[in-house]
Amino acid sequence: MKNNTLKQVLPMFFLALGLHQGTAWSAGLPNAGCTLKTLAGSYSWDETTRTDYSKFKYSLFGAGWVHAVSVGREVNDGKGHITAGQMTINNTFDGKVKTETYTGTVKIKPNCVGTYAITLADGTSGGGGTIYIDPKSRNFTLLDEHNIGTAKFIRDGN
Repeated sequence: MKNNTLKQVLPMFFLALGLHQGTAWSAGLPNAGCTLKTLAGSYSWDETTRTDYSKFKYSLFGAGWVHAVSVGREVNDGKGHITAGQMTINNTFDGKVKTETYTGTVKIKPNCVGTYAITLADGTSGGGGTIYIDPKSRNFTLLDEHNIGTAKFIRDGN
């Protein structure tokens, strides 16, 4: 009984510690002068994810992991809005390639850390997470809110 409880509690302890350290680390970053205007322009991006679907009681050929690759392009208006986005997703769950359009919101702190959330064309959430911006190139990286992947956004226009 003791050993089983320890196996359940220990991973949660490390998860909480990791989340706390990540928050404390980003809070201590210096002011790099980032604003919403820092992200104004268009970006191409890619992301590779994997999700443990066994927690959702899906059986996928004897394995619970679903892998996905996504690519996309979006436009940020420099006022906190993603005005046009499109992504193509290929996953091992059903083997289908899907294309989705989206809009979204971005919030930025002066230390170049922010939040990012998208809404799909059908009105449902497309996810989001924490973004980390390079103030010189204005490229940014998104850590998925479920910690299942990292997307790299590269400026490809004005």
